[in-house]
Amino acid sequence: MAAIRSYLEEDHREWDACLPEIEVALRNAVHSATGEAPFFTVFGRHMFLNGASYKLARKLKSLCDNEMSGMRTADKLQLIQDKVQKNLECAYDRSRRRYDKRARTFLAKPGQEVYRRNFAPSDFKKAFNAKIARKFLKARVVKTVGNNAYELEDLQGRSIGVYHAKDIRL
Repeated sequence: MAAIRSYLEEDHREWDACLPEIEVALRNAVHSATGEAPFFTVFGRHMFLNGASYKLARKLKSLCDNEMSGMRTADKLQLIQDKVQKNLECAYDRSRRRYDKRARTFLAKPGQEVYRRNFAPSDFKKAFNAKIARKFLKARVVKTVGNNAYELEDLQGRSIGVYHAKDIRL
């Protein structure tokens, strides 16, 4: 959406006229996790943006990468896929380490009073505005459901559902 928005000026009726340019940009952009452009990952070669570029590459006999010339297409694609897989695993590890720096352990016992996030939407008829409502409400843990979820009840004993640990505070 941001790419479409950047092409639009005053007239929003012709939003689809710029889709080919956006598609080319997305297919040629090097992805931070894979380290390769999507077009290169799928086809094993870089995309030609116009006929003149293709003619020049053909004239220079550089239609395929120098380091991969003489290889079968299937072998080239397998090498590219292996490299992308390795890069994705590294990106996953970086992301996990970054998340784990800020992650907190949360352990609650049945019967313990906690604060749960208030997900109540605004309601004009009841004169309730969610923006100015309390962000957390008191609740009681009924039981643990899985690794990070807890079944909660309000302080009067009525069940209010299952909440993830990220939406609960002590």
